[in-house]
Amino acid sequence: MSLVALLKDSAKIKFQTWAPQKWNLRLGLVPGPSCIRLEILMLLVIFVPSMYCHLGSIYYSFYEIIIPKRLTVQGGDIPVEGLSYLLLMQGQKHLVHLKVKRNHFVNNFPVYSYHNGLLGQESPFISHDCHYEGYIEGVSGSFVSVNICAGLRGILIKEEKSYSSEPMDSSRRFEHVLYTMAHQARVSCGVTSRDSHVVSTSWQQGSRKPHDLQALSYLWSHKKYVEMFVVVNNQRFQMWGSNVNETVQTVVDVIALANSFTKRNKHRVVLAGMEIWTNFNHWRQEMLFHRAKHDVAHMIVGHHPGQNMGQAFLSGACSSGFVAAVESFHHEDALLFAALMAHELGHNLGIQHDHSACFCKDKHFCLMHENITKESGFSNCSSDYYYQFLREHKGACLFNKPWPRGRKRRDSACGNGVVEDTEQCDCGSACHLDPCCDATCTLKENVECSHGLCCLGCTFRRKGFLCRPTQDDCDLPEYCDGSSAECPADSYKQDGTLYDRIHYCSGGQCKNPDNQCVNIYGYPARSAPEDCYISINTRGDRFGNCGRPTEDQQTYVICSGDNVFCGKLICTGVQSLPRVKAQHTVIQVPHDNDWCWSMDAHNITDIPDDGDVRVGTSCAPNKVCMDHSCVHHSILLYDCRTEESCHGKGVCNNLRHCHCEFGFAPPDCKNPGNGGSVDSGPPGMQVTNNNESGIEGSAQAPPAPQAPPPEAPPKEPAPKEEAGKRQEKLKEKNEG
Repeated sequence: MSLVALLKDSAKIKFQTWAPQKWNLRLGLVPGPSCIRLEILMLLVIFVPSMYCHLGSIYYSFYEIIIPKRLTVQGGDIPVEGLSYLLLMQGQKHLVHLKVKRNHFVNNFPVYSYHNGLLGQESPFISHDCHYEGYIEGVSGSFVSVNICAGLRGILIKEEKSYSSEPMDSSRRFEHVLYTMAHQARVSCGVTSRDSHVVSTSWQQGSRKPHDLQALSYLWSHKKYVEMFVVVNNQRFQMWGSNVNETVQTVVDVIALANSFTKRNKHRVVLAGMEIWTNFNHWRQEMLFHRAKHDVAHMIVGHHPGQNMGQAFLSGACSSGFVAAVESFHHEDALLFAALMAHELGHNLGIQHDHSACFCKDKHFCLMHENITKESGFSNCSSDYYYQFLREHKGACLFNKPWPRGRKRRDSACGNGVVEDTEQCDCGSACHLDPCCDATCTLKENVECSHGLCCLGCTFRRKGFLCRPTQDDCDLPEYCDGSSAECPADSYKQDGTLYDRIHYCSGGQCKNPDNQCVNIYGYPARSAPEDCYISINTRGDRFGNCGRPTEDQQTYVICSGDNVFCGKLICTGVQSLPRVKAQHTVIQVPHDNDWCWSMDAHNITDIPDDGDVRVGTSCAPNKVCMDHSCVHHSILLYDCRTEESCHGKGVCNNLRHCHCEFGFAPPDCKNPGNGGSVDSGPPGMQVTNNNESGIEGSAQAPPAPQAPPPEAPPKEPAPKEEAGKRQEKLKEKNEG
């Protein structure tokens, strides 16, 4: 039952206090157990008990009937890009200014539902010109987000109070209900010993700086798009009156609100499709994955789960099996739910909970704090976590623009800041300051471009300019082609490429246990000697194992043979403890004149934490770690024969094309040239990039960054001792 319907039954009452629980918005709407732990999803390993959340009761203390008055200018209506309304709120007149907010759903996105066991599909038409966002004139910190296509439905925030506007269907006078929330509701999430996936403690502190400013510029200058598929369970569907249209429209409204929270990190949430169903996780892997292209999949459930309000797989976006999240929407506070959705999406994008050193402008709590409020945004720490996620090539799917994707867009809207079908550029509302683009979204005279990594001063950067440098030894550079403003798609060495004689590339990253230890404990930490791995990983407990307990095996897996190097990461040479979140534990075991260190986050999901040796790490001659086992490196599916394909003068990239050394030309590195590949763009002459601000430079890839530099390095680094000896033995055996 909606609030408006409730008011129709109590029209004589002007002031009331009630909670949504009294509107029959509870478990009793559908048959089944009254357990409030989202048990179906727990069985599917999506709602694991690693994050406990609680939502305080939401009470509405006051409501009033208002008639919004749309203002017009002399000669007609205000243009559709901007609107203004006059509202009489609690006896005071307020002027609300709004601007259209587009592109938060894909045109004709599919909506699936089941009727008598048969799958049906609809493609609802929803206007891109319904959602507006703005502020209340003269009220600092105010915020307004409304849908104007069916009255004025949405939320307003004024002086830290939240209001919700909803049109009265039976009114002939454009009457609306404006109700006030009695107190600031919030979702409170407490990270316990069964915490979500552990990240590098260096990033937890928010102090890690990227090694290359050009790489940082690339990752942040490109807008990211998160294509989200939303599943609505049957109970929440019934709470929306079993009405498909209302369900779809409400989800679209929530997505629009969620985008208000994601602005800081420069990614846009785009609704890619919906389904109304009653099951989720394995179904997602087996059916949804092939049904609709998406980067993440979120399920909305309708019951009050008690402690658990939301859960997401950390860093799961763009992966094939861990892109899911679940949120409970048992109340009617759309803005608070949008904040929860943005919070769980943050976890999908690798963002951990905030700690005491994190901050966001003018807010007590940030979006990724354990206490989620409706007036929060991403913190500085969230930006660091997100950058790390992108830097590790985990967010590759976010850089593709989801439209038109085989569908013609209904129209393009000049002035929204997004370059669309028929536009050459789009300078938004600041065209008078843009030297390249005019107000008609057309490039100015004698202008080649307006934006992009290969655009500088309204002209294309020269052919061969290094637009994306390498991140490490397993990455490859990209260059401008001189005729486009865009840098070529990111490429890297093929999985299984050998480097430093014993290590392998995987996912564009160098899988070196020494570097992994440095990332966690800082310089000069390094991978421990063999004795430490044997001593700890044969214990079969939290801190030393080759696999967690499962339904079939109730105990930790004891490592045996070479598998000891594929269990927990064991480090030595640790000079100072990193800042570790509550309930995250490290242990140390004495070894000769040093200590062996291991860590565990008590994470019971299927995603390995940073305390585990990473997949693809060398564990024995010609072997790598995979699922806590030491197996032959052929599992990485490396099939490049550089001597034949690249004439011994290059390496294969992730697309199995030759990336040639300087002096040889693609595609086969046989003829003279400047190097590169058919995917990287053409390198220029071998000179040096002078700076990032625009001096034309080279095409030569800079040397790959080494292990992160120490904050205060000793003059002479500690020797590697037994760990170094073990690596030398591996090199000798590999070469033999």
